[in-house]
Amino acid sequence: MSNIVAISCSPRPNGSSAQITDAFLDGAMGLSTNLVTLHRPVKFKSIQDCHRCMGCKSSGKCVIDDDIREVLDDIKTADCVVFSTPVYFEGPNALYKMVEDRMYSFLDVNKVSTLEPGKKALLIITSCYPESDLDRVAETLSNNLKTIGFEMLDVITYCDNYGENPVSKNEELIHRAKSLGRKMRNTPTV
Repeated sequence: MSNIVAISCSPRPNGSSAQITDAFLDGAMGLSTNLVTLHRPVKFKSIQDCHRCMGCKSSGKCVIDDDIREVLDDIKTADCVVFSTPVYFEGPNALYKMVEDRMYSFLDVNKVSTLEPGKKALLIITSCYPESDLDRVAETLSNNLKTIGFEMLDVITYCDNYGENPVSKNEELIHRAKSLGRKMRNTPTV
């Protein structure tokens, strides 16, 4: 059994990044006993940016009391975390960035990760316009996740070219996401 947490930062519940996340979760669930938790920050009632107050360095966790705290708690106990975001203005959207900044609380005062070793991350990044530099965004976000203490399971990038190539019609992409989910069925827990 794996404990999987998905954080879908798309404001559109049926957007490209959300559809790929759902395909991964379909594969992960299958006939398994995986525990899956899905967070959609767009539905949160109370969220705040990191204040850089450094309270996390003395308490060992983020001291801001809002809806993101539950996400951070779930990340700590997860074996695998799926992060998905659309690209807005050549970077992750604000919801993703807010969650990422708050994960600073997983680094101690010496910037060493406090997460259990072996925690996996799948990063899903989508864009609607082909001019987007998805590889650059993927490299930056992957490096940030590694710094926080994750091992990268994989990175999926996808451009739907202004809706001309919808995720729902890309069988290879859906198969890849589901296969990664199935892979998590057989992954030992952290």
